[in-house]
Amino acid sequence: MDDGGIDALEAAIADLGVHLVQMDKFRAARESQAGALRAACLAIGDRARRAHRHGQLDGALVRELADDVAAAAASLSAWLFAVRGSPAHRAAVAALRVGDDAALRALLPDLFAGVAVVEPPPALFHSVAWQRRGRPRPAQELADTLARLREEGIVGDGDAEAPGVDPDLPGVLLHQAPPPGAPIYLTLRGAARPTWVLLLSESGDVVVPGVCTRLRFSVGLADAEDEELDAWALDPAAYRGELEAALRRAGLPVDHTPGD
Repeated sequence: MDDGGIDALEAAIADLGVHLVQMDKFRAARESQAGALRAACLAIGDRARRAHRHGQLDGALVRELADDVAAAAASLSAWLFAVRGSPAHRAAVAALRVGDDAALRALLPDLFAGVAVVEPPPALFHSVAWQRRGRPRPAQELADTLARLREEGIVGDGDAEAPGVDPDLPGVLLHQAPPPGAPIYLTLRGAARPTWVLLLSESGDVVVPGVCTRLRFSVGLADAEDEELDAWALDPAAYRGELEAALRRAGLPVDHTPGD
């Protein structure tokens, strides 16, 4: 058997896994039909791995497995299409579009698995894209970018594989602790927090549903002596000073509360 056929089979099985991740984030995946489909997909992967391990993955078996993968992928795609076209999903999309918080609070926990509507914790944090090509971005450029975010809003993520969001149901991901290894991040405390969030039970992170969400955040700066920080600058203390000065020039509030 040529390696090209095996490589193609491995890629197709990997794509099947991506579809399974999408399936499992929906509460409907707990239903029996979805369970049977998931089991069939996992069985294909197990069979391929066993055959490869024992040197039995010949051309005929690869073609058979490839056909099984294609059939399973078609079934998974149809299942996902049905969920995303279901009344519950359509209602949630419509509620998000018009900003109907009450409807979203009721609909999202019934649509997504492993989520719950909760009051926000005392402090929330959001990661900042502070690097370019492995080097820290210029302090003033970064401050200007954050000033625009505070004015215009943060664009929600609609990753098809991510929990608690979907392409037509995006949201802003927030953390309950500052991002490790980052010199700068966004902070929300007190009245700056949203009125409610969607808690992701597996990670403990939260989602603020929305296509573009305006959050009156302040900007947190990590302690330059923190041992968990990445080697993000030749002189961390100097870079931190540049960041704080740039943030003040941009009119952004700096959060001086000790790290959570």
